[in-house]
Amino acid sequence: MDTRLGKALDRWGCTDPRPLSGDAGARQYVRVAHPQLGTALVVLYPLDEPGRNDPAYFEFRALHAYLDPVMRVPTIIQTWDEEHVLLVEDLGDTTLERRLMEHPEEERRWADRAGWLLSTMLGPLTVGAPTHSFFMGRSFDLEKLEFEWGFCQANFFQEFLQKDPPRWLERLMEDIHESLAPRAQFLAHRDFHVRNLMVQGDRLVVIDFQDARRGAATYDLASIYFDGYWDWSKEARSLMLRHVAEELGWSEATLWEEMNLTALQRNFKALGTFGFQLMKLRKPHFAPAIPRTLRHLRSHFQRLNHGEGVLAMENWLRLSEKRLLRHSSGDDLAGMA
Repeated sequence: MDTRLGKALDRWGCTDPRPLSGDAGARQYVRVAHPQLGTALVVLYPLDEPGRNDPAYFEFRALHAYLDPVMRVPTIIQTWDEEHVLLVEDLGDTTLERRLMEHPEEERRWADRAGWLLSTMLGPLTVGAPTHSFFMGRSFDLEKLEFEWGFCQANFFQEFLQKDPPRWLERLMEDIHESLAPRAQFLAHRDFHVRNLMVQGDRLVVIDFQDARRGAATYDLASIYFDGYWDWSKEARSLMLRHVAEELGWSEATLWEEMNLTALQRNFKALGTFGFQLMKLRKPHFAPAIPRTLRHLRSHFQRLNHGEGVLAMENWLRLSEKRLLRHSSGDDLAGMA
């Protein structure tokens, strides 16, 4: 275990460390007993490697300070800057995904709150962002979009499906990237979905926002509207869409013109993540997200009247379900033909 943990426990009077699974990043999360609060989380960021500038810890601190007055984010209780360690509020284990599973009748209520968060990112937090802030200085430019597509090719197509994407899809993604790159003018969470929203009372708390950057106006909307972890009802989706359209002053037709692009890019990006988590990190709880995301992609191609895309998604959906079924029965995914 990281030697900094014991020192942090002594420093802040905490006991009973219990490591958590954390997110896809290199941060370590440990739930601890706190003398006043009951529990809290110790977050250990990787220390800078010799000869490598890794500003992730201080970037998180700065971004947190910017978001905190406007939207609910986890409270930072203590900091240990020299060692890149934080003591933060323990929000519990109730993600929005879990809340929706336990109380599906509340879906529209939470969709409305998620829509407010989306409009807040697009409005006040975009307009008020300092011109030279690091998070507005990085964006979904061509380099970033092409990197994410390459990640999908490697981890979903080649590793999971064990085939290369067709040439028509490669050309389509090139066109989408060319169109989306100049649209990256709004602050985007980058990973806005039901597992990165925590329920606390009647509010949603935003987590895992450290990779925020400039993106297209509909990027975060597409991320949760076509969520890999939850199938929203038509009514719930309408609530989220309305918040975004009103904030932007866009017609529904204008909004969909862009979201057709962001939805395709975002869902293929997500397939790369799910393939990596399943195949490389052996995390089976990502498995259901693959067929759900392929169904989202099929709906995008249906909406665009793209017959070749619809047929491809149906084929990959059948293949994915077959591979996941074999995986759940104990077969090694990596050995499947």
